[in-house]
Amino acid sequence: MVTPKVSIVTPSFNQARYLPQTLQCVREQDYQDVEHIVVDGGSTDGTLEILRDAPGIRWSSERDRGQVDALNKGFKMCAGEILAWLNSDDTMNRNTVSAAVGALQRTGADLVYGDVEVVDEQGKLLGVSYGIPFNFRVLLAGIDYIGQQTVFFRHELLERAGPLREEFDNGFDYELWVRMAQHGKLAYAPEIRAQIRVHPASKSVTRVDVSRANRKRIRAEYWERTGLPAILLTPSLFWATTSYYRVKRKWLVRSKKGGGGG
Repeated sequence: MVTPKVSIVTPSFNQARYLPQTLQCVREQDYQDVEHIVVDGGSTDGTLEILRDAPGIRWSSERDRGQVDALNKGFKMCAGEILAWLNSDDTMNRNTVSAAVGALQRTGADLVYGDVEVVDEQGKLLGVSYGIPFNFRVLLAGIDYIGQQTVFFRHELLERAGPLREEFDNGFDYELWVRMAQHGKLAYAPEIRAQIRVHPASKSVTRVDVSRANRKRIRAEYWERTGLPAILLTPSLFWATTSYYRVKRKWLVRSKKGGGGG
C-alpha cells in the first residue's frame, strides 16, 4: 500500500498548558510518515521551552497576524501530500492519521472528515459532534458538521482552492470547507476521531458573536454564487430553511448511528 507523507500544522500562542498533549498525540500516531510543524506567534508562557525539548517536530516562533497567518505560513512549509491542522489545545486518537489516509484512498475524495469528541480542560468527555455525509446545502445553511480537528485534505486541493482567508478570523475554517467543495470531493468517514477542548480562553467560547458575524458574511458571499435564490436569505425564509436543514442533519445523524456508523 502506498503511504503518502502527511503534514500536520499546529498554530500556537500561549497554550503551554495544553501544548504537550497536542505534541504527544501527533508523535504517538500509528502512521509512520508524519511531519509535524508548529508555528508559534511569539508565546511568552513557557511554550518555547516545550518546543525546544520536543522531539521530531519543526517549529518557528515569531510575531504574526494571528491564527490564520500562522496556518498559511505552516502550510507553505509542508512537504506532505496530505495536510491537516491541529490547534495547540486539541488532540487526536492514535489511529487518526492512518484512518484519514485510508479514507482518502478508499473514497478517492480530496478531503475527509469524521466525528469530534468535545472534552473539558481536564480531557473529560462532554459529548460528541457527529459528522454527516457531505451535503453542500446543509453546510451553506450555516450548519457546520465538518469537525476541523478531523479534517485531512490533499495538498493539491489547497493549491486549487487557495489559502485561508484572514478576514474570517473565527469562520475561516468554515469558509475553507465551502470553498474547497467548489474544487474537489468531500467525504465523511466516521472512523476518523479527534478531540476539541472547550475552556474559558478558547476562541469558540470567547468570540461567539464574531463567529456568527463571519458565517453570515460567508453565506452572503456564496449563496447566490452556488445557485441558491437570494430570497431565501430574508429573515423569515432563512429561519425556515435553516430549521429544515437542522432537522435533516438530526435525521442523518440518527440514521448513521442506527446503522452502526458511529
